[in-house]
Amino acid sequence: MNASTGALWRRHEDRLPPLAGYPLLSRRFTAGQTIVTAGEPLRWLGFIVEGSAAVRTLMENGRVAMITEYRGVQTVGELELLTQEPAYLTCDIRAITVVEMLYIPLDAAREKLLHDAAMLRFLGREVARKLEQTSRLAAQDRLYPLAARLAAYLLHACRDGVAAPHLTRLSELMGTSYRHLLRTLGLFGDAGWIAREGGGYRVLDADALARLGEGVRYD
Repeated sequence: MNASTGALWRRHEDRLPPLAGYPLLSRRFTAGQTIVTAGEPLRWLGFIVEGSAAVRTLMENGRVAMITEYRGVQTVGELELLTQEPAYLTCDIRAITVVEMLYIPLDAAREKLLHDAAMLRFLGREVARKLEQTSRLAAQDRLYPLAARLAAYLLHACRDGVAAPHLTRLSELMGTSYRHLLRTLGLFGDAGWIAREGGGYRVLDADALARLGEGVRYD
């Protein structure tokens, strides 16, 4: 393990499984760079520790669906490692911001990973957390209209009073067209809840957005 990888690991060690004794490597991805591509063989188990990334899948009808957005510490490849042999990645992941990732090459550590009780407990919790999140998002898409989901997302994405989502990715996440998304944002603006500011939207009435998005959660 080189010095930069060790420093990155130590910064996030309390949120990661025990990694001492593994051939740990690190890599930085710039914004817009592909981290993994669906259909590729799984060659490593990864831990995104800094930055954010979009998780997307290509549907059979040719449409791209954004499944979720990774923020904070997230695992990459745990589902494939635990369920498939040989394993192939099932989603595309692309960096939204600069992403720092730790990873373990499987050609050197697959058997150790699959017999490490602490690692398996950590990966099991990650799979369960992602399953809960996916189920909740699917239910939200069915049970809440776009306006409610968009209001909740704007509050979730708000930093210093401004939400600056990438609108194409947001339309994919919301399961709607780009045009419908812009129309709904325009209605929020007409109501005095948000206003365009730079490359984003300043939240003017967080209480109104919270009431509209009550029951919807993004985390």
